[in-house]
Amino acid sequence: MSSGFVPRWFSTPDGRTVYALEQPDHLVEHQRLGARYLVHRLAVQTYADRLHIAGLIERLESGLLRALTEEAYRDEVRNIEELERMGGDPE
Repeated sequence: MSSGFVPRWFSTPDGRTVYALEQPDHLVEHQRLGARYLVHRLAVQTYADRLHIAGLIERLESGLLRALTEEAYRDEVRNIEELERMGGDPE
């Protein structure tokens, strides 16, 4: 990632998955699955991780993903977190 990094918040068009790329090497994904949700935290360490981030940014810039403000992202996450969480406890 370049030194001119700008944080980004975005979602799928249906809003079922929201992403936060607040640091160039850390991605957080909240994903709704029915009446529950998952949280994925990716610490970017490998080339494959960087390709995943690059692909998301490419889809965002092409309009396939929906850009969010930080406030809109936080609202979306608050709504998702009202559902039952799958997996372990939050960090």
